[in-house]
Order: sequence, then structure tokens, then C-alpha cells
Amino acid sequence: MISVGRIAQVTGGRLLSKEPDTSAGGFSMDSRTIRPGQFFIAVKGENFNGHDFVDEAVKKGASGLIIEHPWKTALGKKADHVIVVEDIRKAMGLIAAEIRRGTDIPVVCITGTNGKTTVKDILSYMLSSKYRVLKSRKSYNNLIGLSLTLFDLDPSYDVAVLELGTNHPGEISELAEIAGPHMAIITNIGDAHLEAFVDREAVFAEKMTLLDFLPDTGVALLNGDDRLLAKAAERGVMKKLYGMSPGSDFLITGLCKGEEGYDFFLNGDRFHLPLEGRHNVYNAVAAVVAAGHLGMRSGRIQEALDGVSLPEMRLQRTRINGLLFLNDSYNANPDSFECALEVLQDSAAGRKKGVVAGDMLELGARSDEFHRMVGKSIAGKGIDFLVALGGRARDIVRGALASGMKKDSALCAESHEDAAEMIRRMAGPEAVVLLKGSRKAKMEEVLKCFTISCTL
Repeated sequence: MISVGRIAQVTGGRLLSKEPDTSAGGFSMDSRTIRPGQFFIAVKGENFNGHDFVDEAVKKGASGLIIEHPWKTALGKKADHVIVVEDIRKAMGLIAAEIRRGTDIPVVCITGTNGKTTVKDILSYMLSSKYRVLKSRKSYNNLIGLSLTLFDLDPSYDVAVLELGTNHPGEISELAEIAGPHMAIITNIGDAHLEAFVDREAVFAEKMTLLDFLPDTGVALLNGDDRLLAKAAERGVMKKLYGMSPGSDFLITGLCKGEEGYDFFLNGDRFHLPLEGRHNVYNAVAAVVAAGHLGMRSGRIQEALDGVSLPEMRLQRTRINGLLFLNDSYNANPDSFECALEVLQDSAAGRKKGVVAGDMLELGARSDEFHRMVGKSIAGKGIDFLVALGGRARDIVRGALASGMKKDSALCAESHEDAAEMIRRMAGPEAVVLLKGSRKAKMEEVLKCFTISCTL
């Protein structure tokens, strides 16, 4: 555990108590779930200010507060220990880095445009059959998310598997410096967060900075079938490529789609993946290779693979009134949309196919073009009907119509409820419907509305 005095020292904060050697009993930024003895971190968000919930946190047993400078006068006497800092988020990262420096366990950091959470969950699940694993919570991959994960790190853990994301230049370096990785996995480079990165090459440059924080003995696992990653320089660490391209250090061969997932060989060892989507083979292979480097044998890896499942809102299957919904609504960009459409085609098997498409955000100046491209792809793959929702809905529909989709089969919805009603009218019995859009589009609400409408 980290002492109160050390927290103040590493954050450059002012300690308003006389017991600096007292240990913090953990950290929380949620006054609803804080436990007695924990420090409450008063984070400010877009729609809330943690300083407004200090009283509630103290009543529930918070032993200390970490607050920002402007609030120190009002809150300075509400808990046993109060640390006043200039920047709460920066302070969280500094505390997390200090906790990380107190351990020497292997740390795997995963980044990439798509597949980060899936690789993290598959790898963590595999490793948990042999080790005690600390993993990133849900898809919490920014400064706050990484800090919250590392706050839980203690000597009882054998390995940490951490997800790192970015939506602005320099973020991967900031997170990697805190995490201190021994192994880096980069899943792929795609068109995402282009408002900040302009193009794929800029995304690639940002992701590759993760390798700069590996030790000399570190290893970087890169998707060798990705155009940019395949040509990546060594950057002073061991680089290993996985994929189907000749020359891959870990070569995928014999890939075969079965009734339940995929069978494949990796450097001659046979594996079965009980997940849909060819893209998930790459996610699984990244995890398999990493698990091998961390001391797991192929037989034990396969035993673990048999039990893996996809994270929430990643191609989740839900049946309602004879319809099969593929809920892939956690997030979206052009590449992940293509992957989801392939799964839709594989899942339909002659049945009627539909797509409910929401906005793809943070695509910069080419946003209109990317949305039209998705519409064209939907039409080109023979999808039977399209419902588009959001500010870019018309661009998606225009793309579909330009590629031959009929006007009465490609419609714009005004709301989640409207989209659900359109599904009722257009789907027909036993149709398969894909729901996909960026996180802020909340496309899972369409499924909720459809479920409610079926009970009326």
C-alpha cells in the first residue's frame, strides 16, 4: 500500500493532515460504491463534479480525499486526510505509476485500432488458468481507466494485462510510461480518431510509441498482415509478427470456418476458436502467442480457448420474436464495420439480412466519405434492408442507394424508437439484424426499444 505522505509527494500535492505514514486503503472516484478506508478522488467530468459528492463519500467511510486546489477551503476538514492537487487526472496517473513501480510482475500492454478489448479479455482468461491476473476494467483504456486498474495492483498478482487507447497525439506515450510494459501487442492500424490523427500513418506513428517503453528484454507482437505494422522498424526490441503472410514468425495456416467458430494451425499446432468473425482469429492468435511467451503450453492454451467469449456489445447474439440480432454496438469505424458485415453474412445462411447503422464518430474531414463507403458496402454485400440513424444517416443511405439498393429498403430513422419500428416492418420472420455504431450512438437502445415494442 502507498502512504498518504507518499501520495502527496509524488503528486506534488499539499497534505492537510499530520499522519503522513498512514496507508491509503485503496481509491475510488464513485461515492456510491466507495468502501470504508478508501480515498475518494473528486474527479470532474462533463456532466458531474466529484467535489459535489464529498459529503456522501465521507459518510460512507472514506478516510481521505484527493481534491483540486479551488475547493480546498470548503473541503479541507471533511476527512481524516486531505490532499490538494492542481490536476486530479494527472495526480491519478502519478499515483498509479508509483504503485506500478512497486512491483516487478510482467505487464502486457495492448493497443491498436480494433480488437484491443477482445485480445485483453481472451489473454486474461487464458492466463487466469495458471496465474492471478490483473486486467483493465471493461474497455477503460484512457488515463483514468488505466489508473483505476493499477490502483488495484498488489503483490498477490502474477501478471497484468492492460489496454491502452488514444484519441490524441502523445496519449500512448503518457499511458505506457505509467504502465511500464514488458510486452506490447498492436492489433492493427485503421481509420479511427482521424480528427486528431489525420490519416492511418499518423495513427500508426502514435501506436508504435508503445514500443519505446519496452525494456531491452521486451517483446513486441505485431499483426503481420497489417500493411503498416508488417513494415515496422525494430525500435531496439524483439519484434515478432503473427498472421497469414509468408515470413510471419507465428504463421496461421489451414484456417477453416466451422459450425461453431474457426479451426486453424499456428506454427503447426492446431487450435479451435469458438467465436464468430475471421477478425477474431487474429485477436485470438495475438493472445495465444502472448500466453506462450508467458509460460503457457499449447495444450493448456487450447483448454482455455474453449471457454472464451466476446466482451459485451461485441457481436452479442440476442433472439427476439424469431429475429436474431447481432449487437455490435460498442463502437464503430470503417474497418470494424466491414468485419461486422462479414459476420452478418456468415450468420444469415440464406435468411433475410438487415443493418441498423449509427454514426461513426471522430473521422475528421473524410467523415462523409467513410459513411458513404459503409453504405456502398452494405448494398454491395446484398443486405436486404438498411436503417440508418444519426447525423450521418443520410450519407450512409446515399452510399447504399448509389450502389443499387432500393429506396424502400434504405431508410433514415429519427430516433431509436423509430428504428425499432422500421425493423418490425422490414425484417420479416427469422431475419438477422446487425446493430452497429459508435459508442455515443447507443445503438443498443434500438434493441431495447424493439424488445419493449414486442411486449405491447
